Amino acid sequence: MESIFPGGQAVVAGSTMRGAIPAISHTHGASNCQRCGAQWKRGENQLPLGGEFCPECIGLGRITSRDDLYREPMTEFMVRAADVCAWSGTLTPAQAGASQDIIQTINRQRPLLVWAVTGAGKTEMTFPAVAAVLASGGMVGYASPRIDVCNELFPRLQRAFPTVASTLLHGQQTQGYAGEQLVVCTVHQLLRFYHAFQLLIVDEVDAFPMVNSRLLHAAVRSALLPTGAKVYLSATPDRKLLHQARHGEIDVTYLARRFHGYPLPVPRCHWCRQTTLTTSLRPLLAVVGQYRQQFVPVMIFVPTVPLLTTIVERIHHRWPQIKVAGVHANDSHRIEKIQAFRQGQTTVLVTTTILERGVTIGGLQVIVWQACHQHFQANALVQVAGRAGRANWQPDGNVDFFYHRYTLAIAETIRQIKKMNRRGGF
Repeated sequence: MESIFPGGQAVVAGSTMRGAIPAISHTHGASNCQRCGAQWKRGENQLPLGGEFCPECIGLGRITSRDDLYREPMTEFMVRAADVCAWSGTLTPAQAGASQDIIQTINRQRPLLVWAVTGAGKTEMTFPAVAAVLASGGMVGYASPRIDVCNELFPRLQRAFPTVASTLLHGQQTQGYAGEQLVVCTVHQLLRFYHAFQLLIVDEVDAFPMVNSRLLHAAVRSALLPTGAKVYLSATPDRKLLHQARHGEIDVTYLARRFHGYPLPVPRCHWCRQTTLTTSLRPLLAVVGQYRQQFVPVMIFVPTVPLLTTIVERIHHRWPQIKVAGVHANDSHRIEKIQAFRQGQTTVLVTTTILERGVTIGGLQVIVWQACHQHFQANALVQVAGRAGRANWQPDGNVDFFYHRYTLAIAETIRQIKKMNRRGGF
């Protein structure tokens, strides 16, 4: 039997417990998963020993027509004092306006899209609304499709709300939910909750694997209370969100300036021969050498893992004294390497697009090698460029694109960045 937790749901094999419902229901020749909302033709996903299973949410543990789903009532949280938030910063006028819109969406019970440039301070803008819900005894969730974003958010929220019980949930964590009022989790983990959150904030809603995922959007709807508020945060909304905004299905608030008031860095473009991009690497090493003399952290984005390995080896061979590391999605030491880079123990970090979001490093310089590769779409390049210039003491970090073909994605990235800078008054 899986662990059962307040405000959540668990599969209980053969359960006769009060409040249990069939894990898989049947209507009009179709089978429906009561956990994730998936639907298929009855008899399509048969087990050898009889019964059906849901293939969509099997990663959270197999759920079958022989199981029951038990939903435990919400925890009664103690109403806290109004000063539950310990964050002592000050919002800019633009941030304060967006923050007020987030507070108002709690009363309107309509979804809100906060369309803010990278480095706008989206997390801090949510603090007043989060504090209001926590102080009223409600449950708050921060969800993101990316583990790295969750790992970045959790310590910041712990510092902002130190007296509130909080937890971090994702596939690399071993502990489960234990009744905390503030939850930071990957969107997949929301499938473990049912009508739990008074306020649910989804950060980087356009990121893989949530974009175009019926399962993950269903998880958000199911985890939210019927009277709850849903807030999407994004610098690059996908087509579905933009369609909903145009047709008035969701409210939108814009923030076109970073919190420090400086514009987004516009990428500098460098054409290279194809052989230079794949074998020579001479321009890349030249730029890294310049940054080495300036003692600034450098993040190099590449499209493939073999290229990542090659670049790490070449930099290490050229400058043995430089501390360089490479990270990718299947790297078992990814978290430790990112933490070392944050703490300045590593100078150069070579990465795939796994770190296009959720990483903030002061004074960071960004290089995209082979920016013309098909893996670098416009939304990814916008996010990658947004890693630079986020610190208020060094807001003019550089972004360099190296390419052989000037693709539509590169052109669209530069167009979007310049458009946001114009909207921000630059």
